Amino acid sequence: MPRAWLEAGSYDFSFSGLKSAVLNVVNQAKMRGEAVQTAQIAKGFQASVIDVLVEKAGRAVREYGAKQLLLAGGVAANKGLRSRLAERCEQLNVPLLVPPLGLCTDNAAMIGAAAFLKWDKQEFDTMELKAEPQLKLEEW
Repeated sequence: MPRAWLEAGSYDFSFSGLKSAVLNVVNQAKMRGEAVQTAQIAKGFQASVIDVLVEKAGRAVREYGAKQLLLAGGVAANKGLRSRLAERCEQLNVPLLVPPLGLCTDNAAMIGAAAFLKWDKQEFDTMELKAEPQLKLEEW
């Protein structure tokens, strides 16, 4: 799978090209009548994302003289990313801080729980509901 490096020296990343590559692999396999190798595709996808995140994080640590690196959020639950970042941080002689696995959650779980509470009360919004990133759950 391709790596999403974007501009040289950039810390930005976008995985839309990677998602397109996955779709192409799946569609090509289907057109040839071959079985889609889901495990291989997932492994390649993960390797691509991890390579980019580890490289850019390591570069940022060096460039900014960071004293430590924190891995948090839902992505911190990925054992492959944890392992590769730990290796890179060891090479850079910088501590890697990672919360316990049970605390590495994604906002999707919180939103799902909030949605369940609304559903349970039969409180529904119309299909015209607009995405508002700063919307407080209490207001929703």
